[in-house]
This record gives sequence, C-alpha cells and structure tokens, in this order.
Amino acid sequence: MPHTWSSEPLNLLSPEIVAVVTEAVETGIVCGVQAFYCAGQGPEPCAFVDLDSYLSSVEKSRPGDWFTLWSVPALAKQGALLIRKQAALASEADLKTIQDWLNTNPQREFLAAGYSQKGAPPEAIWGDHGWFDRLQDLAHKCAQTGEFAALPLTDLLEDNERWIPKLHLVDAKRPNDRGEVPLGGAY
Repeated sequence: MPHTWSSEPLNLLSPEIVAVVTEAVETGIVCGVQAFYCAGQGPEPCAFVDLDSYLSSVEKSRPGDWFTLWSVPALAKQGALLIRKQAALASEADLKTIQDWLNTNPQREFLAAGYSQKGAPPEAIWGDHGWFDRLQDLAHKCAQTGEFAALPLTDLLEDNERWIPKLHLVDAKRPNDRGEVPLGGAY
C-alpha cells in the first residue's frame, strides 16, 4: 500500500531548517540518527561540522529518509550531555561515569560524535553498554586534539518505542523531487 506524501511539513531542505543547521554548525558539532525509509535496515548515526557535509548527506539520502539531529553546543548549555571535551583528554574517570550511566539500565543508549582535528570529518557512533569500547576508542581518538561529545540518547527521547525526540535541533525527512515527504511508512 503506497504511503501519502505531502509538501506540508518542513523538510530537510526547507530554508528554515537549512538556516537552523547553518547556525548550529557554526558553533560546533551537529549529530544525530538517520532512519532509512522502507529500506529494511536500522538507523545509522551521523555527524556534521559544516553545512556542505549536511547538504551532501541529505542529497545522498533517499526521499523519505528521516534525520533527527541535535546540536552538541546547545545540549552542553542545557547540561544535557554525558561528556564534552574540546582539545582536552577524556579521563578514565570521565569515561567511567559514562560506563556507569550505561550499566545502570541495559536499555540505555548513547550517541557519540567527534573529530580528531579541525577540518577532519566527524565520526559518529550509536550504541548501548555493549558498544562502550567503541565510545572509549572514539573519545581517545578525538578529545585530546579535536572535539568529542557523548549524548544520552535514551534521555533525549520522550518515547523510545515511537521515536519522539526532545531537545532536538531538527526532526525532518528528505523530500522527493516535488518537495514532498511521506506522512508515514516503515523505518
């Protein structure tokens, strides 16, 4: 059964959303999750530090793909990050705090992003306590000479089962050639 597409909701290429992303990447990392429209695969993490990489990622995605993005600096101002390090070592105590947070509830998930030096493309990972080693590796790779942040993804969702984000920068879909996005569908 085909899904209904509409030009009503703002989409990832709407001038209003591009303006919000432009302003956010000027202050730091924007990261999130890309869910694939009717693709039969799970979502993947993504991160951006400039508008060109955001636009390129959106253009390479398929119509209907859904991006939920957060601004690391905005979450830092709200005290909503697990950690943020800029050209500073992520200590074992810092990382242990994140590990303890993850181990408190096996359903908790993080989203982490970082880059090893200015101008380097950011990397992003998403996982639970079983992925802590990868989070730790990314922190060691990025924090001391670039930037690293870990978001408490589970805490940034109103309803984890229905994917209702909070404190987000963008929660929108890639439009088709007519500027329409699906109002429903499988993700």
